[in-house]
Amino acid sequence: MKTTKELEQFLENEFCNWLSSLTTENVAFWGKMDVQQMVEHLIIAVNVSNGKQLITLATSIEKIDKLKKIALLSDRPMQREFKNVALPIDPIPHEYPDLQAAKEGLIGAVQAFKNHFNAQVEKTQLHNIFGELNYHEWLWFHYKHFIHHFSQFGIIPIVDRIN
Repeated sequence: MKTTKELEQFLENEFCNWLSSLTTENVAFWGKMDVQQMVEHLIIAVNVSNGKQLITLATSIEKIDKLKKIALLSDRPMQREFKNVALPIDPIPHEYPDLQAAKEGLIGAVQAFKNHFNAQVEKTQLHNIFGELNYHEWLWFHYKHFIHHFSQFGIIPIVDRIN
């Protein structure tokens, strides 16, 4: 697993490059979302981590540690076509007027995430599947989640293992 510093550098560098590469011409290799819906989906996830969008726990307490170990804190990529119970089956309609505005919204959400944990890295924020996550765990989640969706739209290659 990457260090906190490496994950922070990812948000400062690779993530920004990947985001700037997205256009409305990008088509998903799997799933129902268009590229703007994917960016807005990422905004929702980041807003959960930065405390701006509150959710409820959907996993039973006794399963969290095992699920976190297997699905989150491992080198396994996120499963394609995974259905998060907190989200509707069909993609959510666009909230932002266009892709550029959604990209700016995602950059703002990421900055709010950094600010939320600033000087309080042991603070936790609830994830509906993995329970309470600290700053490093949220960084790892976002890293894996971003890899999942940016590979979905062909910005980066699909991976077998996350490193």
